[in-house]
Amino acid sequence: MPKHLKYVFLEGDTKPVVISNALTQEEENRLVDILRKHKEGIGWHISDLKGISPSYCMHKIMMKEDYKPI
Repeated sequence: MPKHLKYVFLEGDTKPVVISNALTQEEENRLVDILRKHKEGIGWHISDLKGISPSYCMHKIMMKEDYKPI
């Protein structure tokens, strides 16, 4: 993790989010309160993102069947 970022957890030691390390304690507390209030809008897994098709979040590289990676 870069030094200018840090993890905070929204539920005990679960639901991690990455925030700036440069925030004051008051700013960090306010941000974490807002994130906790709206945590249902944060997706820790693709399945958490309600209303968004997982196929929209996935990337596929189409290759011919006989293609051999080098």
